[in-house]
Amino acid sequence: MIKLSDYVIKFLENNCVKHIFMLTGGGCMHLVNSVGISKKIKYICNHHEQASSMAAEAYAKLKNDLGVVLVTSGPGATNTITGLAGAFQDSVPCLFISGQAKKQQTVYNSDIRLRQFGVQEVNIIPIVESITKYAIMINEPEKIKYHLEKALYLAKSGRPGPVWLDIPLDVQSANIDENELGGFDLKELGMQYKTTPQEDEIIEVIDSLKNAKRPVIIAGHGIRISNACQELIKFAEKYNIPVVTPIMGIDVINSDHNNYVGRIGTKGTRAGNFAMQNADLILSIGSRLSVSVVGHEYKLFAREAKVIVIDIDPEEHKKKTIKINKFINSDAKKFIEKLLEKCESEKFEFSDNWLNKCRGWKNKYPVCLPEYKNLREGINFYYFVEMLNNKIKPYIPVISDAGSSFYVVSQAINIQKGQRYITSGALATMGFGLPAAIGVSIATDNKQVATITGDGSFQQNIQELQTIVHYNLPIKIFVINNKGYLSIRQTQKRFFNGCLFGEGTKSGVSFPETQKIANAYGIKFIKANNNEDLNKVLDEVFDYEGPVICEINSLEDQLIIPTNAAEIRPDGSMVSKPLEDMFPFLDRGEFKKEMIVKPIDEKE
Repeated sequence: MIKLSDYVIKFLENNCVKHIFMLTGGGCMHLVNSVGISKKIKYICNHHEQASSMAAEAYAKLKNDLGVVLVTSGPGATNTITGLAGAFQDSVPCLFISGQAKKQQTVYNSDIRLRQFGVQEVNIIPIVESITKYAIMINEPEKIKYHLEKALYLAKSGRPGPVWLDIPLDVQSANIDENELGGFDLKELGMQYKTTPQEDEIIEVIDSLKNAKRPVIIAGHGIRISNACQELIKFAEKYNIPVVTPIMGIDVINSDHNNYVGRIGTKGTRAGNFAMQNADLILSIGSRLSVSVVGHEYKLFAREAKVIVIDIDPEEHKKKTIKINKFINSDAKKFIEKLLEKCESEKFEFSDNWLNKCRGWKNKYPVCLPEYKNLREGINFYYFVEMLNNKIKPYIPVISDAGSSFYVVSQAINIQKGQRYITSGALATMGFGLPAAIGVSIATDNKQVATITGDGSFQQNIQELQTIVHYNLPIKIFVINNKGYLSIRQTQKRFFNGCLFGEGTKSGVSFPETQKIANAYGIKFIKANNNEDLNKVLDEVFDYEGPVICEINSLEDQLIIPTNAAEIRPDGSMVSKPLEDMFPFLDRGEFKKEMIVKPIDEKE
């Protein structure tokens, strides 16, 4: 016989789980004890369950494998919700295990419309069902093997995502016979995802490539999930096809690769959007093509291109946004492998002119402009990232937080070969940076990680500085001090005639001195006040063995550009420009000269 909580941990050990992120509590006490006595799993204690969930999310993103969270009942469970939602929307395999009141003292098992039954109890399963692939309370101890096997399979198969097991105290402590446990049979699910493309679908793609002159590949996060980065690069190189990426696909290909053009979407780069919008064939592989990627004016997206979408989740492409000419329901890797196989004897007439045109845009329209380097006071955020690009080693992962950190870093970071970039893609969650850095550092055996956060986001999970100190993680924390919420400040200035509320000191939001925070936690502090400081400061940050907080004295009115701009019409409605026409707007003569497809009439 074995205690159920011991069996759960033994099961995770046998499934190669090495770390669990947790915050202890009475509702999960048996599970915590079982983790504690494990010789194969190390537990990482956070100071907030939200941080545990975000650390596990980032851990799973880095390893492309399961992240595990253990929390107590009630508020312990509800505190994880934001990280859980982020994992769900970004397709991240995570297992959430929550403790719970005794099963006969739960709302879940009553027939009454109660708000609470047991001590510190919340009916968590109905709350999390819409943002998990599987969520259930374990009422029958003899079914624990079944539910664990089913949960792990669902978390990692098809389009990955989080799963949740809620285990009452008296179930945790129950004794079970391992030999009597029934397992999960995959057949009961049927075929959840179609993973292999059909022969005729591959032939249609090949025919489309034969007829194209300006093809572009949109390389999404699904390529990373399916371990298809090398196959993508091989295909793009072999046939001279330009590659662009949404934010979640940034690190599937190194930024200096000859075929890589840039980022796309409302906060993309000019080069990436020029390539996508001037294409006559779009192959979108492993991207859900969110609104931030295709823009708000759907009919203007790649308007002269045939759009072929390859994705494992057909539901994502039933949205009433862009017109998709052909949808292929397939795993990204299996699609590219099949395409490479069938294209072996094919020759496509893509001249070097198209790829060279895309490279020309990449060289002509850098994100970091020359004038940013000439500031005497303060540091332009884009210039900081440019300097970081020059200093950081390819083995150091980069993490970005929310707001301007999310936008600027995602536009300007130069991904080196093999380097990883981790961010909160769908939600762009404030406070993601610190817990994500913890998860990534743990995933890389406590190696260096660079996390870039704003002075606002820094406050939202600031308690995790002690977790960093406790485990002596060599995390380099760059705090961009722009005196408030920069991206909100810009939005309010643009749309509300400069009326500012809740964005900085004068409008209700203030922060303590970063150096005092560092001193309180006993973390080394360095500050860069101007451009001249950056070279020396960055060397000092990365030469130091332990954790560092580095404050970057940035600009209060820093523009986040280029960006997709919206025009406010007299009736108050807003109309977005096409993605290729980014603010600050190019000279109209220059813009029209760069366009291959017909520009949109500005009066329309």
